[in-house]
Formats: sequence, structure tokens, C-alpha cells
Amino acid sequence: MSAADAMCPLPLDCSEVYGELTIDDWSLHGPAWCAHDLSPLYESPELRGENVLVESLAGRIARPMLTDETEYALRMMFSGATDRTGTPYVNAPGGLHANRRAFTERLIDPIRNGTASLAAELVIPDENGDPITLLFDVQPLRLEWRLLPNAYARAVLELRVPVPEFTEEYA
Repeated sequence: MSAADAMCPLPLDCSEVYGELTIDDWSLHGPAWCAHDLSPLYESPELRGENVLVESLAGRIARPMLTDETEYALRMMFSGATDRTGTPYVNAPGGLHANRRAFTERLIDPIRNGTASLAAELVIPDENGDPITLLFDVQPLRLEWRLLPNAYARAVLELRVPVPEFTEEYA
């Protein structure tokens, strides 16, 4: 392998990720970008509600809590080697920025421009290895971006899930 070959980025491999997340029919797992840590989506959602203070009683009277909108931060990697379909770019640094631009235009700009939320699905295996599809709405809020050498970038995708109760579909 030549020094020039060693500098060329490779498409990303998301084969080790537990589950697959798709937002607005765009997979977050492919050769151009990979959400390599979906574990925040498995955390319990935020709760809201307050117990009632009664001045003549010690403590408070417990009230039911409700699930509330929850924000998640998903760690991602981006590569400039190819576009999301796997078509190679001639210029990897330019490809990296084209991938960021395409990702932002498709998933973040609609929320900034008035779309309430985007449809999402998370496919995970059940205890028998059969897929379970969890359906929910998301609001992609922001993509934090850190450039790395050789046309790669680390990113954090901030998502808000307005109603963190996922609808399950079985294959």
C-alpha cells in the first residue's frame, strides 16, 4: 500500500452496531455515515410531574408521573470516501463536506424550517433474533462536528423524541 493509499478514507462499516436507525427513510448506517452507538435510545425517557405539598401533613402526596419528551445524543462517524449510496467521491475532503451538507439538509433543516417531526424506526433483534421495529417521531436538532485527519469526522446528533413511547411492529 502506498502512502497515498493510506491517506484515502474508507467507507464506514456499521456491521457491529446493535440495531439500525432510520429517520425519514434515510438510514443512519451506511458507507458515508454511521450512528455507531444507539444505546442512548434504550435509556428510560424523562418524566414530568410533581408531588403535592399539603402544609398540615409531613412530606408530600405522591402524584403519578408521566413520560415526557426526551433528548438523546447519538455518536456518529462520517467519511468522505463515498456518498450515502456508496458511490465514490473523487475528492474525499470535498465528499466529507458534501455528506454533512446532505445529512443536514435532509434531517435537520426540515425541523428548523417548520416541520414538526420526522418519522423514525429502530430495528432491533428480539430474544430469538427476529427483528422488532420500533416506530416513533423525532426532531433532529443539531449535528456537532469535529474534523479528523484523512477526510473523517466525529459527530454527535442531538435528537428530541416528543413522545418517547415507541410503537412495536413484529416481522
